Amino acid sequence: MWYWECFTPHPPVIVPEVGRGRERDAFQTLEGMNAVSSLASTNPPDTILLLSPHAPFSGGLTISLAEQYSGNFAQFAAPRTRLSLRGASEEGEGLVRTLEKSFPVVATRRKECPLDHGSLVPLFFLQKSGIPLPSLVVANPIGLSPSEAFRLGQALLKAPLHGSWALVASGDLSHRVTPDAPAGYTPFGREFDRMVVEAFLTNDPAQLLALGEREMDEAGECGLRSALLFLGLGEKRKIRSLSYEAPFGVGYATAFASLHSAPLLARTVLSEGVRSGREAAKRAAASFHEFPELQERSACFVSLKIRPGRTEDEQLRGCIGTILPSSSSLHEEIVENTLAAAQRDPRFMPVTPEELDNISLSVDILSTPELVSSLDMLDPRKYGVLVEKNGLRGVLLPDLEGVDTVEQQLSIAARKAGILSLERASLSRFTVRRLKEDAE
Repeated sequence: MWYWECFTPHPPVIVPEVGRGRERDAFQTLEGMNAVSSLASTNPPDTILLLSPHAPFSGGLTISLAEQYSGNFAQFAAPRTRLSLRGASEEGEGLVRTLEKSFPVVATRRKECPLDHGSLVPLFFLQKSGIPLPSLVVANPIGLSPSEAFRLGQALLKAPLHGSWALVASGDLSHRVTPDAPAGYTPFGREFDRMVVEAFLTNDPAQLLALGEREMDEAGECGLRSALLFLGLGEKRKIRSLSYEAPFGVGYATAFASLHSAPLLARTVLSEGVRSGREAAKRAAASFHEFPELQERSACFVSLKIRPGRTEDEQLRGCIGTILPSSSSLHEEIVENTLAAAQRDPRFMPVTPEELDNISLSVDILSTPELVSSLDMLDPRKYGVLVEKNGLRGVLLPDLEGVDTVEQQLSIAARKAGILSLERASLSRFTVRRLKEDAE
């Protein structure tokens, strides 16, 4: 499952330990990188697929499968600024097997792989945001044709992947934007950059796919294939073009897109349902049928919360869900549970149109519950719990604020169901994929 994707530049100078003040000359790029990191932190993935045109290359799409990735900025006089991430070699092998059927894929395997600056720079900013860096797969796309890069992005969205994934597409735009550019100047440099930014704004790769070899050479770019793969994966999604500038004669752009449509579907249903009623909500939801991630059959919870003020904590406004799938698809599950959370949660009055702008939401997608034989098999941070006894059923989601122990978790779940004693109760656990709306 794909959570999100981003497109980032990779000039080492924007890393403060390297730039030593010069990074302030790329203020808009810094703002864009911080925005990317903030948006990414909303839904941390299990695995990042990172595209870098400076990563090890052996032809085609070169995928470097390693147990460990590490690197530093010693080449840029900042050796103490370093990163180390575990590799997702097993997940990467599955990716290779899927892609090599239709694309020129070359896999290299080693115990440890060095991280180039095209990888280090975006990872530095992601880590700086405070999110734990997940496992990593690094790939170099420069051996793909532009059309192959775009089609590969499309294929990735439908690829069978284990766990949650995100794409970090690293690449600079034209290196020839201004007369003082290190690689020399060409008027086409600025035009090329305009095409890329416009493609992000319109989610339309047509101009980029029409470029000839002479034009690509003239642009002096290193990010075209990363950009096209980003556009392919994000096809029909809302892409946010966050920044563009060329402070050192090189074009730098940042962009972001959420790839799982569950929160957007829930928001659409919530808004239409509250304002215009159930049938209007279902009509609006029909446009989401085309998204493959919504066609799986899964149980889910939809949670509505009041956005906190400066001195207030976030407050629950409605939460309804299913433990086991009750509909034919996740799409239908989200529609029904969103409407129920907004209008039929017995703890709250129905949501009014005036409240909509002050409500945030999340969608929790549940695994199939499995029976546990010991409390040691439970973890309130990792697993939700299902307590059943005498026809009564209580459930509590994982990783809730104020619920720190198994005993607390079981007590709350039992109390919600009216279960007075856990003696002879049946206990099950489940995992949750929590998808939150992007921070605006």
